[in-house]
Amino acid sequence: MKKLLLLLLSTGMIGAAQKPNIIFIMVDDMGRDWVSCYGAEHQTPNIDQLANQGVLYQTAWCTPICTPTRVTLLTGQYPFHHGWVQHYDVPRWGGAGLRADRFITFARLLRESGYATAIGGKWQINHLGQDPEILKKHGFDEHCVWPGVEEGKPETVERFWNGLLLTNGKRSKVPYGPDAINDFLIDYIKRHKDDPFLVYYPMLLTHGPHTTTPMNKAKAPEGKPALYAGNVTYMDYLVGKLVAAIDKLSLKERTLIVFTGDNGSASSGTLNGEPYPKGKGRQANWGVHVPFIVRAPFLNKGGIVSRDLIDFTDLYPTFLDLAGVTPPKTLKLDGKSFVPSLRGDEDPFKKRSWIYSQIGGFRMIRDWYHIVDNKGAFHNLLKDPRQERKVNPQDKIAPGRRQRLQMILDRFPKNAPAPFPEFKAKHPGLN
Repeated sequence: MKKLLLLLLSTGMIGAAQKPNIIFIMVDDMGRDWVSCYGAEHQTPNIDQLANQGVLYQTAWCTPICTPTRVTLLTGQYPFHHGWVQHYDVPRWGGAGLRADRFITFARLLRESGYATAIGGKWQINHLGQDPEILKKHGFDEHCVWPGVEEGKPETVERFWNGLLLTNGKRSKVPYGPDAINDFLIDYIKRHKDDPFLVYYPMLLTHGPHTTTPMNKAKAPEGKPALYAGNVTYMDYLVGKLVAAIDKLSLKERTLIVFTGDNGSASSGTLNGEPYPKGKGRQANWGVHVPFIVRAPFLNKGGIVSRDLIDFTDLYPTFLDLAGVTPPKTLKLDGKSFVPSLRGDEDPFKKRSWIYSQIGGFRMIRDWYHIVDNKGAFHNLLKDPRQERKVNPQDKIAPGRRQRLQMILDRFPKNAPAPFPEFKAKHPGLN
């Protein structure tokens, strides 16, 4: 069966009944420094098990803040194409929202190809009260989401204890938001176990406000770092519960599971025995270098550690590749399918050789070990993982690497779109 599926995937002959299920899990505000299989002190046994059964990528990059990351992965485009370059490019701060008449998400194309589609978690990039049908327009048949912070509705702030959720258009208060969303998705998978399905799971955890969880409700831990650690632990538990449900339904062999984060951590962690700075919103490596784990038993045997480069624009073409979907010719995609990487293809021309990241007007290009940015800084991450010093111009490797990366960076627009004027008026210090 596994060999047949590989053949069908590689030849584009896979039928609707044989298309692999796709589950994309994205934790909020947690980097590699809180995942034990990456060398963190904090233990995440369920994520570790996922890595043991799949591919652990050491070199995956996103943007350092959640809004551009989410739009990038949904559209397959870099910020200089889709225009979302800052966190505050959202409806409650003057943004127009992600328009379905302008952007085609991967969920929309997968649904049109026969997939059952659902989203559970945090959407954020549209005002769901203004357009109750927007999630369906973007390709999701069903949803259980936190509606986000809506002006004039203070109850929408709550997403954890006594949290407000929107489930298939119906608003309701739930005891604990992350539990309700996880249970909704498990139920959705059970109802669609005989169909090819897409589950997009942008988790509420580990975003603030950091509070207690059902595991530590009786005795709250002391201090914000402890609360954050408790949130990480419960996030890991929910991931394990979802994966266990997949396996119990005998769906493991035909289900792709991707686990990653939207940006660096909101609380400082440890990596390989050393303190690691919190990365959320930071332009340095710890703001954009995220965990990225893929379990795909129909493509590999697992237990693999890979240094292949992964860019968040790559998720869109990868999902289409697996589903045997050809994108419309008018669709602009900046990413590249990493299915060859999952198969263990050694052909370097089928893989990435650089990654781009952007927040506001700050732009950077990296390869496996080097970074160059639009401010002229160039770093060797092997010799200087904390980016504390620029590479010596006399370095034997540096000149060639710098030149190559600089040429790539120079191909892209130099001026990012300005922040929305409504927000800039309220926050004149931002640029």
